[in-house]
Amino acid sequence: MRNFPKLFFKLNFWIIALIAVQITAIIFLCLYLPAFLPITLAFALMWLLTAVTSVVLLLRCGSPEVKCAWFLVVAILPVAGALIFFIASVKKKPQGILKVEGVPQDGFARVASSACGTLSAGYDRAEYFAEGRDFWNCALSQIEGAKKSVYIEFFIICRGHLFNCFISALEKARVNGAEIKIITDGVGSAFRVGRKDLKRLKSLGAEIKVFHRLPPFPRANINLRDHRKIITVDGRVAFTGGVNLADEYINIDSPYGYWKDTGVAVWGEASKIFEGMFLAMWHGNYAMPAPQTGEKNCLPYYDSPGHRAFCEDAYLGAICSAKERVHIFTPYFCVSDKTASALSLTARRGVDVTVVIPHIPDKKYAFAVSKAFAQTLKESGVKFFEYTPGFLHAKCLICDDALFTGSYNFDFRSTHFNYECGIMFEGDICEQAELDFQNTLTLCTEMQEGRLSRLKRLSRFVLRLFAPLI
Repeated sequence: MRNFPKLFFKLNFWIIALIAVQITAIIFLCLYLPAFLPITLAFALMWLLTAVTSVVLLLRCGSPEVKCAWFLVVAILPVAGALIFFIASVKKKPQGILKVEGVPQDGFARVASSACGTLSAGYDRAEYFAEGRDFWNCALSQIEGAKKSVYIEFFIICRGHLFNCFISALEKARVNGAEIKIITDGVGSAFRVGRKDLKRLKSLGAEIKVFHRLPPFPRANINLRDHRKIITVDGRVAFTGGVNLADEYINIDSPYGYWKDTGVAVWGEASKIFEGMFLAMWHGNYAMPAPQTGEKNCLPYYDSPGHRAFCEDAYLGAICSAKERVHIFTPYFCVSDKTASALSLTARRGVDVTVVIPHIPDKKYAFAVSKAFAQTLKESGVKFFEYTPGFLHAKCLICDDALFTGSYNFDFRSTHFNYECGIMFEGDICEQAELDFQNTLTLCTEMQEGRLSRLKRLSRFVLRLFAPLI
């Protein structure tokens, strides 16, 4: 009870409370169903609804782990579970679909072309940021000099010091005549940015769209979130990574110790693809001509729920072909069986597979899930380290000389339910990320766990079962 006042002001508390109320209402109605129907007919309808739901689940495309989690929900709550499933899985027309016209290249670029419509593109230079503060210092300076357009897409936009600096940068961009468009997620920014803050942005001439607002009633799209982090300026530079627009990302106000995050900036033709990703979310879909290639090439990519997935398959391909190293930064570790098998096999081949997760979690249930998955993989030789100064929110995969970075976490939500974006590099910038990885390891301790109590083992078992839906 001592921590309840703090809990009361947390966004996750209200989201869970809202969902709990909705589920309770559905269960209440289902319990009173027999009062209006003969008992035999009521049970027959319950059985039929459960059977139909199970068949739909079986035939529907998707991860086996997600299907199994839904089977459990339907089995535990025969009628309510089926109704919750159908509410949560109503098919919507895919949004944010980008088509880059051009001839597909070889390798991952060919896969990206068929899966998410992007192509590899040339770039003049790229910069890796090992800290959120460095990311925002560079991003704000670029926004201030914008002359044509500033496109912003963030999961979280929160009032505070960084928000005020952001407003000041936009004011200078507006004076220069730049068009300003902003997309933020309705759940990620809920209770963090209010009407007054949005009015401040609109007073600068900014157009704003809130993606899937937190609804008062059950809606299928509540589970689909825009988790992307994109800044594009004049179609000449683009930023992405794990960083959001909030003070904790620059360590002004961090309740979980030191906040470690990363990001990248890319100048040149590749930035136009990120601009295309933003416009695809703004308009629903978007087509653009192929950008030019050059001596340095990278591969921007994205995922949209309901559309053919790319990131997880690309990760699997990179992990399985690695010969020397697979190094991972992730705040949450909750992977599918096929990803776990790839990591396990790669470690058993003698490749250095090392994963860094936070030591101080922002979500205790997510931390418990991460440890449950990690404990299994440790037996195969996968090494897990905890970032002891605080919370690690960075999102990177380094496979030999390739770097994958962006908004993706190593979890089911990023690969199945979120709108995400990322970029793949090879060469110098990969070595910059590897240097940051090695420097970060010096601040970490290897994950160690003693004997767990029966209650803790049971709670982790239950969390792992339902992890694909969390």
